[in-house]
Formats: sequence, C-alpha cells, structure tokens
Amino acid sequence: MTQLLIEENFQHLDGQDVESLIEALAEFGLNAEPTQPRTGTRNGEWALVLHWLGDDIGPITEDAVTTALVMAVTEVLGRAHSAEPGGTSVRRRTLPVRIDIRGRTGELITSVAVPGAKAAPSAAS
Repeated sequence: MTQLLIEENFQHLDGQDVESLIEALAEFGLNAEPTQPRTGTRNGEWALVLHWLGDDIGPITEDAVTTALVMAVTEVLGRAHSAEPGGTSVRRRTLPVRIDIRGRTGELITSVAVPGAKAAPSAAS
C-alpha cells in the first residue's frame, strides 16, 4: 500500500530521479509513488514535496524517519546520471532546500531542512 506520494517537479527531477527516490525510500520501509505537481514554490526555493497518505502522522514525523528521508534525497539527487537519448534533462539540478511533507488534504505536516542545499538568492541580493 502506498504511504507517500512524491510530487514531480520537472525543473529539478527527471523520471530516473523519481524512480531512484522510490527505490531509496523502499529501503527505509516507505512505499512511494509519483504524483503530478500540486504545490507551487515560494521565494523561488525548491522544496521536494511528499504527501503522506496515512491517518496517523506520527510515523512520518519521527526523527529517524525524517533523517532517513534527508539521507535518501541527498544520496539520490547528489548522484550524477546521464539522460537517456530522447529523454528529459533536469535544469539546474540541485538539492532541495527542504523536504515538505503534506497530509492528504495538502496541509503541511512537517518541513525538514536539507543540509548542504543552497537557498535561492533573494531579490534584494
């Protein structure tokens, strides 16, 4: 049974990235599938958005789980891969500034910073 949906973001992820994230999360016991984009960005920052489908939010907010999520995302998106001929390419491939975990109705459950990610420059800089 799917526990998490990974929101696609074609500016920062390609299909191979999403498949690799699904595999990495499975290693931590989380069953995930991709879903179409549902949320926008704020201040130009990229956040990887996950949607928790469980009724009990306790399991997804545990420190060990959020740490595992950050490790999986950093590992997958920090690994170089070549685009297949005729496939999509990811523009400005970077780590997300944070991972937002939203509930079934879109409410923010928790937001986890991704160490080493660079925030987008502000309009004032």
